[in-house]
Amino acid sequence: MTLERASANSFRLAAIGASRLVRLLGDWARGDGPLHEQLADQMRHLIRTGAMTSGTRLPSERSLGLALNLSRNTVTKSLDLLRGEGLLSSRQGDGTYVTVSRRHSGPVRGDDRLRSFVAEDPVQLDRIDLRSAAMPGLAMVADEVNLLDGSRMRELVASHGYIPSGLPELREAIAAYYRGLGLPTGPEHILVCSGAQQALRLVASSFITPGATVLIEEPSFRGAIESLQALGARLVGVSSGGDGIDVDELAAAVAARKPALIVLQSTVHNPTGSVLDRFHRSRITAIAERSGVPVIDDATLSDTIIDGERRPIPLAAGSDLVLTVGSMSKSFWGGLRLGWVRAQPETIDELIAVKGGEDLGTSVLAQLLAAQLLPQIERARDERFRTLTEGRRLALEQLAEQLPDWTPQVPAGGDPSGSGSPVRVPRRSRSARSASACRSSRVPPSRRRTGSTTTCGSPTPPIRGPSRAASTCSRRCGASSADPRS
Repeated sequence: MTLERASANSFRLAAIGASRLVRLLGDWARGDGPLHEQLADQMRHLIRTGAMTSGTRLPSERSLGLALNLSRNTVTKSLDLLRGEGLLSSRQGDGTYVTVSRRHSGPVRGDDRLRSFVAEDPVQLDRIDLRSAAMPGLAMVADEVNLLDGSRMRELVASHGYIPSGLPELREAIAAYYRGLGLPTGPEHILVCSGAQQALRLVASSFITPGATVLIEEPSFRGAIESLQALGARLVGVSSGGDGIDVDELAAAVAARKPALIVLQSTVHNPTGSVLDRFHRSRITAIAERSGVPVIDDATLSDTIIDGERRPIPLAAGSDLVLTVGSMSKSFWGGLRLGWVRAQPETIDELIAVKGGEDLGTSVLAQLLAAQLLPQIERARDERFRTLTEGRRLALEQLAEQLPDWTPQVPAGGDPSGSGSPVRVPRRSRSARSASACRSSRVPPSRRRTGSTTTCGSPTPPIRGPSRAASTCSRRCGASSADPRS
């Protein structure tokens, strides 16, 4: 992604006329809410997707109002919103310019987890980074590299290598993966993508237009939030906790909001680590069938279950309206950058056309490796289970010893501690949490606050890494809690 900035008086690429801007805006006034907010939503989308690049001069507010059949006051209020966000800049007598344009991907504004992968200041290397739950890869990934089929590779190299739908053997391997979970699936149900993030964005973009309402769990994975916002979605949160999404609240929101899409995580939620039981899965699919609202089930962490049924039947088994997003990242290795969508064949055909126009296909070499790895999913699940079970035990022991008045929500799977697994912190410890976060660890921002306690993204010891990290993190938090200056 490129992030471009320009002052209002420099780096001018072009001026955009009122008529052309109206064409770019399209049918923008179809959502709910004041017209100036709907207009701002669509203009924000054009800027973030690069349709209006940095330095582009906008038409005058008066001419734009005439072209849109709006009052100048409505246009001014809309542009003021974008000026307040730093997307536009104006100078008296010089006009209004786009000052920020994001190209080729959704924005990462505010997504602190991504900064975990950027080199740190050397003086801060002793800090424990809890902003990301990324796990190290499995040794079998490196082993399989040496076993790649050379003859198949030569055959593929002799072709152009552009396969938007995905390598046939990988599509079949992913289909077999779902059949193993009790969900009838053929390769025609699968689209291979360059990571789960691309998969989610492609699916969402096929169902929503700027201003459309999307129901999403609160809290939820920040990457999903950013992707949906980049598409111009109007997000409405539905409470989610230790048992998963509040299905009663979801049903009420579907009836009241008439959403275009529901986005949730049925199996190992990020950040809570929850896993929906069979009863709640059946209720969700019943809601989808009754309302006709499609559901994106982000199941990228489903192979990291610790407690309960380790291979629950996928949510999609209950309704064809459920589209499942999966990934190799959490099961095997994030460096593969390989995900997929599982949906009905007609939907997959439409998505293939969209993906083909976007990047012509995912890395063939990565797909070959994934096709060899995925049939070994049981071995990968077992390795993740052993590592995460032991890591969680050590983390909870350290919390109980160092911070006995903190009450962690015990995740049923994954390593959501790194993304902000909820911890109920007594009021008197809030300052201690802040001191710990500042001095000892890097943590994601708070999620929600209630009553006399705080439920938040907090410095929960990592359960994916060595026991020393969990011990050090808890010890530092405990020291901050005991510090009367905190």
